[in-house]
Amino acid sequence: MKLLNSDCSLVMLHGFLGNHHDFDEIISLLPENLRSRTIAIDLPGHNNNEPANFRESIHYIDQHIQNNNINNFVLYGYSLGGRLATNYAFNARNSHLKGLILESSSFGITDEERKMREGTDLMWASQFALKKPEEILTNWYNQPIFDGLTDLQKRQLINLRRNQDFHKLAIQFDATSVARQENYRNRLNELSIQVNYIYGGKDQKYTLAAQRENNYKNFTSYCVAEAGHNIHTFFPQRIVNIITKCEI
Repeated sequence: MKLLNSDCSLVMLHGFLGNHHDFDEIISLLPENLRSRTIAIDLPGHNNNEPANFRESIHYIDQHIQNNNINNFVLYGYSLGGRLATNYAFNARNSHLKGLILESSSFGITDEERKMREGTDLMWASQFALKKPEEILTNWYNQPIFDGLTDLQKRQLINLRRNQDFHKLAIQFDATSVARQENYRNRLNELSIQVNYIYGGKDQKYTLAAQRENNYKNFTSYCVAEAGHNIHTFFPQRIVNIITKCEI
């Protein structure tokens, strides 16, 4: 069954540095019968919320779902939001979760990769705690993962993200680092729900992730060829087109 034709709500989780307004345009473009069933929430460590680890974040998401009187639902998560959605699917044991839609998100890393990532992520957390917003954001968006963005798009994101509590962001980054996430790469078949995966054709890292996971029976991938990592920001209509096609 397609999400559009179901009675499920859509709960949207933004990425690191973002907030619920990141999905405003997408929600406005959804068909009315789905738009009325869609909410976006601010994650821990963002928009004045206190930071939280993976376990605490699962409880946090649960509380928002309960507070909004949501019954059956699908989680949409971008990047960090996708990692939290995946952790929720494996650990919350909520039978009302009927599917995942993940955008540019990691299912975890190997133990060998984890050793390298721990050091890298500690460096980033320190930068977010100590450096000026303009400097750290410039460094952040100059990472290879954002190579699909133009200089103008990077500048737009820097201007959008600069007025935040970077101390809380540093704590949140460390608490929900990929290095601290369990590796779910080889466990997708344990899920009874459909996993819909959206990636940008210019995002080499998550193109490889999509190809690696695409052999699982409950996994469907969607490529936005002209996009990089931040698909929803610059191609909202393409995201809407995919959401309305997603099976749950």
